[in-house]
Amino acid sequence: MTCIVGLEHQGRVYIGGDSAGIAGTGLCVRADAKVFRNGPFLMGFTTSFRMGQLLQFKLKPPPHLQTSIP
Repeated sequence: MTCIVGLEHQGRVYIGGDSAGIAGTGLCVRADAKVFRNGPFLMGFTTSFRMGQLLQFKLKPPPHLQTSIP
């Protein structure tokens, strides 16, 4: 089971995740992150480590317009 937490506090954003890879009843501590920055985006993923690698290293996010939140 993966745990990823995001928190906004006093205008700052914090995000973190565990490092476990589980298959059946086996647990492996992974060196690759489940939470990372890609361009202006902070991302977290679950389930497929391959999908996480693609999101982190191959995805080229489109330009993002900055908007202010009231």
